[in-house]
Amino acid sequence: MAMQLGFLAGAIGLILRDSFIIYTIENWKIIVLSELAFGVVVGIGFFLHTMGRAALGVLIACLGGIGSATAFLTLLGWDGYFHLWYLNLAILLIAVPINIWIKSCLALSFIFLYVFMFFFYSNSQPIVAADEVVLQLIAISNIIGSLLMLGLPMALYSHYLVEERIKSERLLHNIIPRDLANILREGDGVIALENPDVSVMFADIVGFTQLAEKLSARQVVDLLNEIFFKFDTICEEHGIEKIKTIGDAYMAVSGLPRPRQDHAQSLVDVGFKFLDTIASQDFGLEDPLQIRVGIHSGDAVSGVIGKSKFSFDIWGDSVNLASRLQTSGKPGFIHTSEDTVELIDQGKVIIEKQVVNIKGKGELTSCLIQPRSET
Repeated sequence: MAMQLGFLAGAIGLILRDSFIIYTIENWKIIVLSELAFGVVVGIGFFLHTMGRAALGVLIACLGGIGSATAFLTLLGWDGYFHLWYLNLAILLIAVPINIWIKSCLALSFIFLYVFMFFFYSNSQPIVAADEVVLQLIAISNIIGSLLMLGLPMALYSHYLVEERIKSERLLHNIIPRDLANILREGDGVIALENPDVSVMFADIVGFTQLAEKLSARQVVDLLNEIFFKFDTICEEHGIEKIKTIGDAYMAVSGLPRPRQDHAQSLVDVGFKFLDTIASQDFGLEDPLQIRVGIHSGDAVSGVIGKSKFSFDIWGDSVNLASRLQTSGKPGFIHTSEDTVELIDQGKVIIEKQVVNIKGKGELTSCLIQPRSET
C-alpha cells in the first residue's frame, strides 16, 4: 500500500510536470516523449507490484526513474534538480526486500551515475533551452516530488511497523505476563522466578468428555471458547494471571508475576465467580453444566520455557495439590487446602472440612467452601 501510494504520487507529478513543460517550453516534444517512454517502464513496475511481484516491480520502477532522470539532465541540464532522483531512488531501493548484494550493487551504481553526471554534465549546455524561471519551478517540483516519492512510503512503512509491533506485543502479552515479556525482550531470554506466596486454581468441567461425544467439533470449540472467554474476563477484572487451558480445564494463579497479600482471597473470589457464571448461563445444552474448582496456596516456581512455541508456566507441589483438589472436589464448591482457608476471610464462607485421599500425599484434611449468604 505504501509503495503504491508512492507510485500514484509519482504519476500525478508526471502529469503535472509534463503539462507545465508543454505550456512553457517551445521544444517540449522530445522531453515529454522521453519521459512518457520511461513512464511506461515505471508503469510496468507498478503493474508487477500490484500483481504481487512487489520486489521486481519496485526494481523495474527504480530503473525507469533513473532513466527518466538521466534523460532530463541531458535535455534540460543540471539546474532542473533531476539529479535528486539518483539519491532518492538509491535509498528507496535499499528498502526493497531483495538480495542484499543485488540491491547494494544497484544502489551504488545509481550513486556512481550521479557522480558521473555531476562531473560531466553539471556545467554542460542543455539540449533544450528553457527560461530560468521555468527551470527554477521545475527544480522546486523535483524537490517536492522526490520528498513525496521517498517520504510517503517511508512514513507509511514506519506507521505500519509501529502497528505490527503493537500487534506482536499484544500477542506476546497474551502468552506471557506483561512484566515478564519486557524482561524477555530486553534480557538474555531466560526467565525463572521463585514465588514463595501464590495461590493456584484449577477449574474443570464435569463430564465434559461424555458431553463432547454428543457434540460436533465446532460445537465443542464454540462451547469451550464461550466459557473460557468469560473466565478470561473475570481474571482480567481481578488481576489474576491465566496460565493455560488443558483440554476442558482452566488454570490460573494469583500472586505472580507481582506478589500480592490477598492472593488466596482474590483467587477464591474468582473461583466463586466461575461457579456463578456456569450456574447462571444457559449454554443451550440438555443438562446444565457444572464445574469443579480446586485451590491451594503455597510456593511455586515459574518461568518461560520452549523455543518456537514458548510459554509461561508454573511448577511445584502447590500446582500438583491444586490439581488433585480439583479432581477430588465437588461440583458447585471450591475444594481448598487448609493453607488456603487460613488466608481468607472465613466469615464470608461456609466451610465443610473433610478428609480426602490425595495421590502422592495420602490422607489430608481439606475444605469444601461456598459463599455465605448475606441475608
